[in-house]
Amino acid sequence: RRSRRAAVRQVAMSESRRGNELAEMSAALRAHAAKANPTKDQQHARRALFQRIIQYLTIGIDMSPLFSDVIMNAHTKDMATKKMLYHYLTHYAQAKADLALLTVNTLQKDCRDEDPVVRGLAVRSMASMRVPDLVEYLIGAVQQGLRDAHPYPRKTAAMGVLKIYDLHPEAVRETELLQTLRSMLLTDQNAATVFNCVVTLMEIDGPKSLATKQIVYGLINRLKDFTEWAQVTILEIVALYPPADKTETFDVMNALEDRLQHSNSAVVLATVKCFLRATLELPDVHQQVFERMKAPLLTLAQTESQEPAYAVWAHLHLLTLRAPPLFANDFKSFFCRIGDPPAVKRLKIEALVAVADVGNTYEIVTELSEYVSDVEPRIAREAVRGIARVALEGDGDSAGPIVDRLLQFVHHGAGYVVAETLAAVVSLTRKHGEVFANACVAAISNIEMDDIDEPGGRVALAYLLGEFGEVVPEAPYVLEPALASFEEEPDARVRLELLTAAAKLFFKRPPEMRAMLQTALQAGCLDADQDVHDRAAMYVRLLARDPDAAARVVGGLEQKNKVHNFSDARERDKYAPQIFDEFNTLSVLYREPAFVFCDESAAGGRVVPRAPSALDLRGGDGDGGGGAGMPGDSLIDFGGDDAVSGGGAGGALGGDDANLLDLYDVPSMATSGATSVHDELGRLEGLGGVSGVDAARASAGSAPAVLTLAPAPTMDPGTFQEKWSVLGVTPGCASSVTGSMSLGVGPGVASLTAAQPLVTHLAAHAFVTVASGGAPPAIKIFAHAADAGSGCVFLLEVVVDTASGTASVTVKSDADAARAGQLEAVVAAALRGFGT
Repeated sequence: RRSRRAAVRQVAMSESRRGNELAEMSAALRAHAAKANPTKDQQHARRALFQRIIQYLTIGIDMSPLFSDVIMNAHTKDMATKKMLYHYLTHYAQAKADLALLTVNTLQKDCRDEDPVVRGLAVRSMASMRVPDLVEYLIGAVQQGLRDAHPYPRKTAAMGVLKIYDLHPEAVRETELLQTLRSMLLTDQNAATVFNCVVTLMEIDGPKSLATKQIVYGLINRLKDFTEWAQVTILEIVALYPPADKTETFDVMNALEDRLQHSNSAVVLATVKCFLRATLELPDVHQQVFERMKAPLLTLAQTESQEPAYAVWAHLHLLTLRAPPLFANDFKSFFCRIGDPPAVKRLKIEALVAVADVGNTYEIVTELSEYVSDVEPRIAREAVRGIARVALEGDGDSAGPIVDRLLQFVHHGAGYVVAETLAAVVSLTRKHGEVFANACVAAISNIEMDDIDEPGGRVALAYLLGEFGEVVPEAPYVLEPALASFEEEPDARVRLELLTAAAKLFFKRPPEMRAMLQTALQAGCLDADQDVHDRAAMYVRLLARDPDAAARVVGGLEQKNKVHNFSDARERDKYAPQIFDEFNTLSVLYREPAFVFCDESAAGGRVVPRAPSALDLRGGDGDGGGGAGMPGDSLIDFGGDDAVSGGGAGGALGGDDANLLDLYDVPSMATSGATSVHDELGRLEGLGGVSGVDAARASAGSAPAVLTLAPAPTMDPGTFQEKWSVLGVTPGCASSVTGSMSLGVGPGVASLTAAQPLVTHLAAHAFVTVASGGAPPAIKIFAHAADAGSGCVFLLEVVVDTASGTASVTVKSDADAARAGQLEAVVAAALRGFGT
């Protein structure tokens, strides 16, 4: 208590001292304002006072109570004091908009001062206040600044036009400010003023509005007068200009030729973009441009500064992907140096892979093999991937020596190299089939699962053992320890591949694998991971009901088609043309088009940030509602007039009856999975191979009677919640990787704006809704139904995607598989009939 009281007293004393200090500053400001002709010492004292105010302002102390006193000193002639005073005014002008109007006369007077610096400072300060009531005064000041004889007020006024546009776009359009800027852009003698005109017009009308012949030629002729940053911006405009013919194309390139020798990489890259854009329609010239670009870019890439070097290497990498043959003879330029950062080394390795051809493959693979021993694991991995990609892109005959070199790393000392090599071997066997099968099998024959620590390597080894288990004598015994400790494997990807490998090997060597497969499937059906559980359940049901189909689907006994194009390669090349079109932007560095990492909604015009309002901070929506949210905002409808019930205990939900938000919780797979596949696991006891499955098929029994749903079943929310957590999903859901069925919804989904119409429709088909809610594009419904004959219950979760016209349906039940399958058909028919 004493420490709390001491803290309170300390805060009170601090506030008291602050108030006294503000009062002293206010009195001092008024005293200085009363002196029309201050002495030199008084000017120094006022300057020190303003320095003190700005220091407090900078560290976050509120100095706005002094606003009116500061305004009274606006007539000062001291330049340093005037700058600090204007800084204070622009900082607090929006908060003190009414008092800011009092500075208009002083600012307008300063706009006519003899000193051009004062004139420019006044225009900049007036435009930076961002007070809408000052727009009419600001327009006149900016117009006057644009006509000023000195370049400083002109370039400041040019940026002032943009600030006026942020405050009042219509005011800029209604005046001749934009026309004045376009005229100055071509006629003004000051390069800084011209560049400010360019920036303002680009922000308001977009860069394409400046890509005209008159403007582009005028900017190119004066390009050397601009700063490097200004040159880059102007070259972006030049890149947007389409030359009329081949002659004009050469004229533009000849005018920009000397920019390729510039020391700044940004200027060189912007020039390269102009050349590439200008020759897109001229294939022969476009190829010559690539040849011309190599030397300047390779020279720039050797800089000691890592950031510019990475940017240049990223663009070189893009060009090698665009035209690999043109860089094939310069492949040694892409060899890694010992001082290269890892990011640059990775780009060089990818470039080496891209330029590999018949003439240089041996030297490139030899160089990549040296990088496998790099101390940086990322580089070693990338080197192994690079060797594999070179082998994959060649044919079976030419890739032989490369594969032999790659297989040497299977017994490399570093675990990450072994894991990456095994993953590469998997890709090779998938593409080249039996060509390298013997060599790959021989390479992995002495590897144990416990020898590999990385999940990726364990996945690859399990795949190879399952795929080529018939020719690897020890394959079942290599898998046996991993299958026996299936539950202890921490990575779900490895558990998934172990299940698949065991199932494949079972069809090839059934006597050795039967017990191991059953152990793996039992552990998989009890696995907490959704994907592992679903795959194990699918294998169990498939083996129990149709082993012949399982042999075709899982066992891979039929001839497989070779993989010619891998999905990662297609994904890598998917946006290549668009990234090339966005040359010299962040798209090249991120390897993604701009729409992936930019907000397209803000691309069409300026977005001026604003301070959050009190309503924003409360989270309100402007209709008088509080931040807590209205009942209609909730995803779940907790009852009311629109609730659909089956009557009695299953009626509208009360707020205290149940917490139906718990229905979103996904139950443990150990609970739902064991119930739904227990019987099928028992049928595997006598399964000895692909044949001899009559008993398993006969155990399915005779066909059940036709399902008839009770017209108005009842279930209270608590019971629904309890059953949802213990019942297993139906076969249709269990066979899906996501644990739910994707069903089509009838034409009524196009006009669906709330859950109620679909709730009513489902009620007509004997499905009673327990809870519903949401808004397009996601509407959610929890419902239940019951079998009139057996009394079995069916619980449904329906998530409707109004945009795609589909519904994700999860069904849980205590009925047998046959009745559950009939119920799934009834649900599908009901959804298809919505709106018909």
